[in-house]
Amino acid sequence: MKEKKIASEERNQEKLANGDWVMAEFYATWCPHCQRMKPVVEEFKKLMVGTLEVVEVDIDQEPALTDFYTVESTPTFILFRKGQQLWRQSGELSLERLEKAVKGFKS
Repeated sequence: MKEKKIASEERNQEKLANGDWVMAEFYATWCPHCQRMKPVVEEFKKLMVGTLEVVEVDIDQEPALTDFYTVESTPTFILFRKGQQLWRQSGELSLERLEKAVKGFKS
């Protein structure tokens, strides 16, 4: 199990550092706000197919990434382009707000 966790963390680290357009959601399974965001994130993933990749990072399973990006609350969303943080927001967000963040940088 530990090897799987390390592989997942390394894969996510690679995506966040080198992916063309990536939206990361840092979440926790025990977080009620994160649970309410689940359907929004799933819909956002569908809308963004071909535009950007959505990476979900469980803060309890991937503490090194959580610390590296100084995530202090969940959920936290960070938009990356080739490793550079372009936008960041914590808390519950609407689907429209997530789309607007991406369109603000990709247009």
